Amino acid sequence: MKQKIVNFFEKNSYLFLALLSTLFWLIIMSSIIGQHINSDNPYNSFALQANSWRLGRLDLGQDYPHLELAIYQNKYFVSFPPFPSYLLFPFTFIWHENTPDFAILWVIDLILTYYLFKLSYSITKNNNISILLTLFFIMGSNTSFIILTPFVWFFAQSLCITLAVMAIYYAYIGKGALSLLFWAFSVGCRPMQALFFPILIILLVHHYKKTDKSDNKQVIIKLVLSCIPMMIVALSYMLLNYARFDSPLEFGHNYLPEFTRAEYGQFNIHYLRENFHSLINLPEIDENGRLVINHFGNLNFLIASPIIIFSLIVFLYLLIKRNKNLALFSAMTLLLSSVYLFVVVLHKTMGAWHFGNRYSIDILPYILLIIALGLKKYPKLSKYQIPLFIGGFIINTIGTIIVYNS
Repeated sequence: MKQKIVNFFEKNSYLFLALLSTLFWLIIMSSIIGQHINSDNPYNSFALQANSWRLGRLDLGQDYPHLELAIYQNKYFVSFPPFPSYLLFPFTFIWHENTPDFAILWVIDLILTYYLFKLSYSITKNNNISILLTLFFIMGSNTSFIILTPFVWFFAQSLCITLAVMAIYYAYIGKGALSLLFWAFSVGCRPMQALFFPILIILLVHHYKKTDKSDNKQVIIKLVLSCIPMMIVALSYMLLNYARFDSPLEFGHNYLPEFTRAEYGQFNIHYLRENFHSLINLPEIDENGRLVINHFGNLNFLIASPIIIFSLIVFLYLLIKRNKNLALFSAMTLLLSSVYLFVVVLHKTMGAWHFGNRYSIDILPYILLIIALGLKKYPKLSKYQIPLFIGGFIINTIGTIIVYNS
């Protein structure tokens, strides 16, 4: 028995190292920014909503002026997609609206770390590459900002990318029902994740045909059956939306005063020019030659998340090597990511209070997929991510500390 335990830890030593690295980083950063695992969450919209459901009410029953609430028929509702409240609902039976959001977020962060490593290793079969990719994603990209506090915006986004990574992992290993279920959960955090549905289907079809040796009829049957849990979750969203806003597709954002009072509404081509500038904005230098960290501005998304730069390096290498299948799949993933960012720049806001360019974080799980598939074929490329990781770690650590303490 003792030897089995030793063998287990030896076999998973890199995974445990990744988990311990994330935990250590969370402890250090939380101490620096003054947000600890037992801190209260002042922006606890999802807990308030979940607790209202527990009490048998769909609306919040009152206004909370510091929160972004939708106003519909003189009632106040949480304006964000509901899955985070699904997650918090069981906790409200013990803590009511004071759920331990920081502790829950830390668990989510560790789950994210676990599945980042599992996904990377499942593809590359290389421990060194897998742990570096995991830490690059967690600490060397703009992800590092949002996973520190469970404020309503960051909690939803942290949960979203965790669920997206899980969906990709289960698609890659051919677990269709789990993959599409976690994808549906991610859409319930950030609806535009729906754009990446084709990527999961391609991964599943490839697995069913190549690994399971399924014919076309069997593939279709497996896909249809895999969609059942996803459809149940989607139906729950639509019923909840209809019960609250008389529309199955309305999560409530269109009833935010910020958008109802806006001349051009929530999405409009009018926002394109200014928001695109925010997406590619270069760092500002003041008259004394010091870097300006603007927590209501945006930093170039490639600088904030240089893991995207590395994905482009991998993609170019695939083109040079004329690896048609991988290059085509990567091109499709990059195209969908570009469409995602295009929709983002049509939105009235680009994330408000934050460091970096947090809306661009939503594409990172699929960017990681491009990298892992490329490194599976050409592992020598991994060395090029090291300086990018170091640069991303320095930029995001400094920026995060400054913004949280400003």
